[in-house]
Amino acid sequence: MADKKSNRGELLLPLFALFFGSSVGAIDTIGPKDLLTSNDTLVSRAGVFELGFFNDVASGIYYLGIWFRADPSRRAVWVNRENPMIDSSCTLQIRYDGNLVLIDRRQTPMIVNSGTVTTNANTSATLTDSGNLVLKQGGAVIWQSFDYPTDTYLPGMKIGLFSLNTDQSRIQVLVSWVSPQNPSRGSFTLGVDYSGSTELSVWREDNVHMDIGFWDRERFRFIFANTSDGYNFSYVSNENETYFTFSSKGTYASTWFVMASTGQLEEYNMIDANGNISFSLVTHQLCRGSQGGNSSNCLTSIPFMCEEGNDFLQVNGTIPNSALVSTMHMGFNECEVLCQGNCSCKAFVFRQDNQTVCQHYYGNKKDLLRSRDGGSGTFYVRGDTSAEKGGKWKKSRLIVAGALTSLSVLTLVLLSYLQWIRHKKKAGDKVRNGEETRRSSETTLLRIGVEAPAKDLARAKKAEISQQRDRELALFTFSSIEVATDYFAPRNKLGEGGFGPVYKGQLPEGLEIAVKRLSKMSRQGLEEFKNKVTLISKLQHRNLVRLLGCCIEGEESILIYEYMPNKSLDSFIFDPAKRVLLDWRKRVGIIEGIAQGILYLHKYSRLRIIHRDLKTSNILLDSNMNPKISDFGMARIFGENETRAKTIRVVGTCGYMSPEYAMDGLFSEMSDVFAFGIILLEIVSGEKNIAFFECDHSLNLPGKAWNLWKEGKCTEFVDGTLATSCPENSVERLVQLGLLCVQERPTYRPTMSDVVSMLNNETIPLHLPREPAFLTRKTDSASSSGRHRHFSASEITVSELCAR
Repeated sequence: MADKKSNRGELLLPLFALFFGSSVGAIDTIGPKDLLTSNDTLVSRAGVFELGFFNDVASGIYYLGIWFRADPSRRAVWVNRENPMIDSSCTLQIRYDGNLVLIDRRQTPMIVNSGTVTTNANTSATLTDSGNLVLKQGGAVIWQSFDYPTDTYLPGMKIGLFSLNTDQSRIQVLVSWVSPQNPSRGSFTLGVDYSGSTELSVWREDNVHMDIGFWDRERFRFIFANTSDGYNFSYVSNENETYFTFSSKGTYASTWFVMASTGQLEEYNMIDANGNISFSLVTHQLCRGSQGGNSSNCLTSIPFMCEEGNDFLQVNGTIPNSALVSTMHMGFNECEVLCQGNCSCKAFVFRQDNQTVCQHYYGNKKDLLRSRDGGSGTFYVRGDTSAEKGGKWKKSRLIVAGALTSLSVLTLVLLSYLQWIRHKKKAGDKVRNGEETRRSSETTLLRIGVEAPAKDLARAKKAEISQQRDRELALFTFSSIEVATDYFAPRNKLGEGGFGPVYKGQLPEGLEIAVKRLSKMSRQGLEEFKNKVTLISKLQHRNLVRLLGCCIEGEESILIYEYMPNKSLDSFIFDPAKRVLLDWRKRVGIIEGIAQGILYLHKYSRLRIIHRDLKTSNILLDSNMNPKISDFGMARIFGENETRAKTIRVVGTCGYMSPEYAMDGLFSEMSDVFAFGIILLEIVSGEKNIAFFECDHSLNLPGKAWNLWKEGKCTEFVDGTLATSCPENSVERLVQLGLLCVQERPTYRPTMSDVVSMLNNETIPLHLPREPAFLTRKTDSASSSGRHRHFSASEITVSELCAR
């Protein structure tokens, strides 16, 4: 159960002296005018802890971390995991708005204190001797790293549940590193057990868990026999919070715990006995039953025993080039453990040349057997490693060799016949080539299974043929996507769309991706998926999200997109804390980018596309806050001479649908123009539009904009965080443009070409808008009169309305 390693103390020996002496000239605080580079550090007042940047050698990624100053390995006890940086150009500073931000060569600020954003510039961040990074405004604590622990439990930290009586409840847990070198979130979580809040438990990512200790109403008791008792736990539980915390006691100068990447709990102690300083590490195996019992009862990183076993046989040879191989940078042990944990992994390769390379093989094991003695390389194949097994392999090879010898005569006879067949087939191919080329576009669409009538196939034909020389869309296997997303780990989930969840992943070469996994239960989702594959693969524009590949395997239908680190537009403009990050200039740039993307769809793409579901949640933001239109599940192809179409199945999102589409199922380019107008008004105001048949008040967002524009009070329409930073004439022009786009009749609205021209050239005069559509809802039974209609929910007739 426990393994003591006293030699650890020799490495950390200088640490103890730092607990009792100050560090001369050390800086423990960063202020508004300070800049911390990758070569600088903060040092706590007594010199106990140090804050700075460190990198994962394998990936080259940099992180902000805190470590014991005297530890030569600089193994971090706290890491800002959420904001990895791509190189050593990273800096830490307090921005003009008082937030602590990280910046690398991408020049996109990443807020360290994103959990509690401030707008007061009078802040400072201090590293304390307890290892806590504290952001303060005057004497008030705004944010502290102790509220966001990683894998290390330091004295004074709290593990538990907080703000229980609010809608902002949160949980503080320890989450292991992926490996001893990689601080990304690993497989093991230590926290308070929900079912029994007086217990601490460790969960593995497959939800298998084990209790490690409990509160007996007087003290905390670990289940381990060999604990040091160098700590004093406290338990607090009330209607607002439930948590554990602890302090060091007795002869121990300090005690701390680490949730290791291997699934073990590590207990560190630093001891001062009459001036003799020593350190110890006790490693607790998390096992059920008696101490040192069957390892299958232990909570390790290998979830189960695969049918072919979890042992690997070293083989001389080369893995076939046709095999699917995932490449990663890690040590030998981690390479083996990852392959062990996935029964689909049949073998792995590990080598160290100029760089460390780990390759996992997911192909047919029979192909490996044929390569067993070929080539000069070495790989490790899953299976029994006993001598008996090796003998069986040798015997099998002899049998196969004999069979091949017997068949050699038949092979010679067949060669002549096959040569004749091949010659005859070539003659037939020449005749069929013209017909196959003509039908290639239809075959492509029908093979994917898109619901595409003949007229749509005809429209796509020329575009498909012209694209034959283009790079083909990458096809991913399901196993490679599992590896990239860490088997769709909950921590990698970015959100839930109308037809399935979206996960963050990382390809072997380090490229971050967004993986949309279509719900198996949704027939409409399958239709949407097939539509997306057909459409998005043809679209290339800087303001459209890029489709990198797809996966159609068994019941799985998956899209792989480029990853957008800043997520969707609505997560910024409708968030009181994050909206301050979008100043007026950035909002105007986002509006212009969205307009350029829609114009491309309507006019310049190979296929003329009507999106039909434009909304702020479908506008993604890249690392530079550039907008990219996504989610083409509802999109339709239009012919060159087609101006509008009609559907009996109205789908889309309330609040963004044009009146002609919501009422009559008619859609055209002007439907997208209407949705763009709503998005524009939402960006300017920071308010979300409410569908006209859902609102509980007389005016929706266009109605509010209309009244303020008529009264010459457009500045009152602007988001309150921008009121003093945006020019009045620019505000009025954008509001007026938004109102032009949301006019009731499609013929009144400008085209996207006109919209882009108006945005890029402020000298172009704008027409006076008419009253917007859906201005008010009917509040009584009286019929409306006059030029403008007023709608109620009963006036809408649709077969299906999907709010997504």
